[in-house]
Amino acid sequence: MLSSFLLENGFMRGKVDTTLFRREVDKDLIVVQIYVNDIIFRDISESLCKDFSNIMNNEFEISMMGELKFFLGL
Repeated sequence: MLSSFLLENGFMRGKVDTTLFRREVDKDLIVVQIYVNDIIFRDISESLCKDFSNIMNNEFEISMMGELKFFLGL
């Protein structure tokens, strides 16, 4: 369901890692990584991050945990 939603909203699935999605708008790029029940996303200018969190919040029940500081030991 989530993958279909992302693809319908202009994201492209990674060829090597099928849980990695990206979307380019003009010169901006947002990257979305799905890991089990977590979604990690980042955009260089943060404008697409705000848009992404809005469309996700409209479609799914989500909670924003803030900036990622530590993930999988990294």
